[in-house]
Amino acid sequence: MRFYDRNTGLFIEDSSLKITTGTATDESLRAALSKCILSASGWRAVMAASGDEEDSKEDVNEEMLLIAAAAAVAFLNYLGKENPRIILGSDARPTGRLLSAAVRRAMIAKGAELDDIYISSAPEIMAASHRYDGFFYISASHNPVGHNGYKFGVEGGVYPKEEMDKIIPPFKAMIEKEGAAAELRSLLDSVEQEKVEEVLHNHNLAKRAALETYRAFVMRTAHADSSFTLPFGVAIDFNGSARAASIDMPFLRSHDAKIWAINSSPRQIEHAIVPEGENLEWVRKTLEEVHSKDPSFIIGYMPDNDGDRGNFVYTDKKGKARILSAQTVFALVAVIELSHDAMMGKRKIAIAVNGPTSLLIDEIAGKIGAEVFRSDIGEANVVTLSQILREKGYTCRVCGEGSNGGNITYPAKVRDPMNSLMTFAKLWSVEGLYAFVMEKLGKKADSEPSLHSVVSALPKYITTSAFSKEAVMHISSTDYNKLKAEYEDILQYEGNGRMPKAFSRWEVRQYEGSEEDVGIGTEHRAPDSTGGLKVQFYDEDGKATGYLWLSKSRTEPVIRTMVDIKGSDMKLHDELLSWQHEMVKRADERVLNK
Repeated sequence: MRFYDRNTGLFIEDSSLKITTGTATDESLRAALSKCILSASGWRAVMAASGDEEDSKEDVNEEMLLIAAAAAVAFLNYLGKENPRIILGSDARPTGRLLSAAVRRAMIAKGAELDDIYISSAPEIMAASHRYDGFFYISASHNPVGHNGYKFGVEGGVYPKEEMDKIIPPFKAMIEKEGAAAELRSLLDSVEQEKVEEVLHNHNLAKRAALETYRAFVMRTAHADSSFTLPFGVAIDFNGSARAASIDMPFLRSHDAKIWAINSSPRQIEHAIVPEGENLEWVRKTLEEVHSKDPSFIIGYMPDNDGDRGNFVYTDKKGKARILSAQTVFALVAVIELSHDAMMGKRKIAIAVNGPTSLLIDEIAGKIGAEVFRSDIGEANVVTLSQILREKGYTCRVCGEGSNGGNITYPAKVRDPMNSLMTFAKLWSVEGLYAFVMEKLGKKADSEPSLHSVVSALPKYITTSAFSKEAVMHISSTDYNKLKAEYEDILQYEGNGRMPKAFSRWEVRQYEGSEEDVGIGTEHRAPDSTGGLKVQFYDEDGKATGYLWLSKSRTEPVIRTMVDIKGSDMKLHDELLSWQHEMVKRADERVLNK
């Protein structure tokens, strides 16, 4: 029987057909596993059958289907519950159809009580997951269309590194053992057709329930009631993402926002997925054109394919639409939410961010009387840190990775552009908040709330975009721990001599999980040393005014480097980035030569 998604009209599965081909061997399965990146940020690989990361066809080799089945089994085994209730979904990548079929059949065969909502945004499935024993989501987030992967967890959040480290070894053992291909293939082939059809018959009911739960969760997160309004127009470039099958348009319209959407059918992927730089030109041009006809349109956004990241554009006083950097989007949310907490008389206000979030956040927090705490990169790490802070008595409503854009607002455990929009709307809906924000930023408020005026009032910082070409380095060595040790040796030898005159001293900060440590050497980091490393610079008054960043990507085989400096001296930024690249390259060569 063929099943279709009523929400999108897309084909889901023919329950009468096998999805296996019998072509995978133990050897080919192990080779496919070696191409997978496994981390708390997600398990990912190029899963298009062609091996081309830009391939938009749905074909998936059997090896990747068997790995999907193994991932589902590893998750169920870790839950350790008999007949657990699981919610399953996927982003809008074409390969998600067959990967969903593999996970669906494996979970049913293992006795899970499954609700499958098919194409859904990450915040949607995670909000709905509070009613289940766990969620399993098929997505590669912002990676190119030919990639795919898995996120899973419980109670609205992905597992942190500590728990994921317990799941990965048995998952790999399941695939690397003798006879793995035949065993996993048998699992998929043995599932009862009637049980698959029962899940798919229930698909549309499960999807509607998930959407309603998500709508309510967004309102709860914003501390808003039914009278809350968004008194402006919003341009959206869905770029064929899962958000096109989520609550966005009906939810925003129900709260008085005007909508203008492009590329609004799931899988209508017209350009690169990551919502950065030139990819935001589509929504920028759309907003500028619509604003010229209706000035109430003042903001626009583009999500990535799973819809947790969403970066924004806005109109200035002259009606020109401008792109907000990821760091600025996060800073806007931070200044509004921290100001709101301060205005409401909250005490011990804090914000949890990752290591490469701009020092702009520290300056904003200082103006408001809030504290900043930092974790390693990875959404789960900042969520864990924010939870720790709340347990210590802090008011910590916002956390996030400024380097990636977007925000995570408690009780949510995932970024969500809906949460960002609701925060921006508080400038209009919360009496006195706009004036309070502008006062804290040391600027005069306009007669009417203005997003442009808040953006203009933010302290000036230059930060390397985490997804720019300049931020990515391909290296030859594979031992990240040794690379960091050599990097530190080079830094100690020449750091003082090459440190720009704008700074008076530097120190190294190291990140592992939800913790930050200050100091050089292995004693300041975990034995496996997967975390990021920051060289932080201070001015003569002891204020942090810049940094160099180094980390190994958990979702791509690259090293990421960044620079952040206070002010607008692009020449200084470029000099620091060049120095950083040079040190990383020399460290890489040292590791190889040893």
